[in-house]
Amino acid sequence: MSQENVELARRGYDALSEALRTGNTEEALDAFCDPDIVLTPSGILPESREMQGHDGMLRFLSVQTEAFDDFFVEPRAFIDAGTRVVVPIRFGGRAQHTGIDVSFEVVHVLTARDGKWTRIDMYPNEAEALKAVGLEE
Repeated sequence: MSQENVELARRGYDALSEALRTGNTEEALDAFCDPDIVLTPSGILPESREMQGHDGMLRFLSVQTEAFDDFFVEPRAFIDAGTRVVVPIRFGGRAQHTGIDVSFEVVHVLTARDGKWTRIDMYPNEAEALKAVGLEE
């Protein structure tokens, strides 16, 4: 199952990138996220409260993307953690107010059930994410 989850993560981030490009995020959420998904931000972003469901995911994405033109999410690796997948990512874009390209890094820990993501827990760095899944760095 763990390799299936890694492949699910790869396909999911590809779909997210396409959705961010086209604005069709709802279709990507329907395809890859359980309707009751829980998203726990890392606390390093302005939005730090837990979000639930597709509506919560859409709100979170909206808050993250509204300050940028050409917003992107780039997975850096897919680390098999048994029932979960650890995905360090880089995200950002061109800041609307300054025109400066900026990027940030965070680490997602994804949990799946029945081929859809049920949780996305974010961590400020890879060491904390690996510790959370029992894989010390």
